[in-house]
Amino acid sequence: MILFRYTKIYGAEYVSHLDVLRHLGRSFTRAGIKVGYSQGYHPHKLIYMSAPIGVGMKSLSEYCVVDTDEKAEDFKKKFNEHSPKGIKCLGAWETPKKVGVASDIVKAKYRIKGLEKFPEEDITSGESFIITDREGREKDVKDLIYSVERDGEDLVCVLGFGNGLRAEKFASALKERYGGGDIDITKEEALIEDGTPFENILKNICL
Repeated sequence: MILFRYTKIYGAEYVSHLDVLRHLGRSFTRAGIKVGYSQGYHPHKLIYMSAPIGVGMKSLSEYCVVDTDEKAEDFKKKFNEHSPKGIKCLGAWETPKKVGVASDIVKAKYRIKGLEKFPEEDITSGESFIITDREGREKDVKDLIYSVERDGEDLVCVLGFGNGLRAEKFASALKERYGGGDIDITKEEALIEDGTPFENILKNICL
């Protein structure tokens, strides 16, 4: 199996999670990368992606596991030669078994552009932080906000990932409170529970 990190930029951020899955499968076919199939009446390529991000959000840290016998360097070269411009492999690792890219990645670091400046301690020291979910229900996500800091004009934050807090909802709530213009969000790093970048632990689980 191959575990690889890839991007969603240059317009690929507007491609839905399901359509990215289709793009990956087509890229493997064009590249001549042989992928294993599931059993049963409706076999499909064995491709396992990390949890979805919002449409329109850029990412430099998406992960995927694919059932293939390709060597890591060969996989990266072939994939990048036949994949769309915004979906490129940044790194590939061989693994003897499926890795939980959807379950192990529980936090993410984001860079948010377009928000007005505000006291970051208002967020980190407050007793609660309320957002409105898709169903219009109010939800306190304070426990899922791990850090918020300013980097020049940008806001860099670590938030819970795949567990009820979407970065675009967080940014929208900040814009409503403090003001801002067009919001631009990039997921820069995928993290495990203790805040370690997911890529840093791959040497312990990959060949």
